[in-house]
Amino acid sequence: GSEMCIRDRSNEEKRLIKPFYTTNELHRYYGSQKNTLWLIYTDSSFKYYENIKPYPRIKSHLDRFKDIISSDNKPYGLHRARDERFFRGEKIISLRKCINPTFTYTDFDCYVSQTFFVIKTSRINQKYLTAILNSELIAFWLKYKGKMQGDNYQIDKEPLLGLPIFILKNVKPFEIVVDYILFLKSQPTDKMSFYFEQLIDGIVYELYFENEIKQAGCDILKYLNDLPEITEEMEDEEKMKIITKIFNKLYDKESPVRKNLFFMDSVEEVAIIKKSLEK
Repeated sequence: GSEMCIRDRSNEEKRLIKPFYTTNELHRYYGSQKNTLWLIYTDSSFKYYENIKPYPRIKSHLDRFKDIISSDNKPYGLHRARDERFFRGEKIISLRKCINPTFTYTDFDCYVSQTFFVIKTSRINQKYLTAILNSELIAFWLKYKGKMQGDNYQIDKEPLLGLPIFILKNVKPFEIVVDYILFLKSQPTDKMSFYFEQLIDGIVYELYFENEIKQAGCDILKYLNDLPEITEEMEDEEKMKIITKIFNKLYDKESPVRKNLFFMDSVEEVAIIKKSLEK
């Protein structure tokens, strides 16, 4: 199939072939880099016949579909190609129609259709932003300030631009927990990320309702200041060891983090949000 075609192409032609991703690879928090689909990324200049000439194999491939290609830039150009920098490097991919808000952190080239929005910013740490966006608090906000279609979220540009993002100086604990989640979700079996996602929900509540949560004695951020980082250089085994140790410590019945997380819905605002999100 597609692998074969790509291998046969010249380097020049390979430049136009991009890894394409769908909901098969892109999930909450984690996106798998292993794509099965490829995209011929030709912009509007390819509506001019001479521009496809240096790419004979791509041309002959597209010629087979001449009768059904409906792009404004047919037969060789994509319909409304987006600026490629959106698909490259570090970014967050947001699924427009979803049962639960789904924001995927990716740091590899990742081309997507208009089923998704791409969020790219240098103003705020993108792992921290991924945590905020996937939290219960933001799900609640999107439910009432965004658009719903029945029980499904429709997350368009407007609600995204209006999100109340808390600007925090020290985002390290969030970044580290997101790294744990990304690693766990990349593994064949994962029995721990659910708890780290709950932790994110808890510390996001604490950012937005700091006084209420501290008054109730349910704050947990203060316990997360010395979480060990996992780094690119580490073997998977070492990463797993570090994360498992932290999981066992924080998930322990006697852990103040687990206790405070459990009692957090004694705070009225948290209880209202949790109740409203129950399906």
